[in-house]
Amino acid sequence: MAESDLSFSGLNDEQAQEVHAVYMSGLWLFSAVAVFAHLAVYIWRPWL
Repeated sequence: MAESDLSFSGLNDEQAQEVHAVYMSGLWLFSAVAVFAHLAVYIWRPWL
């Protein structure tokens, strides 16, 4: 039987926080690359 301190994902609190930290790092990296790409394209060919 499953432990009572596990969430619906099957992770305990420490594991969930670690997964969240990795996810947020990836999100920040993706966002930074997207902002850079949009600025580079805007400098190359302004759309406004």
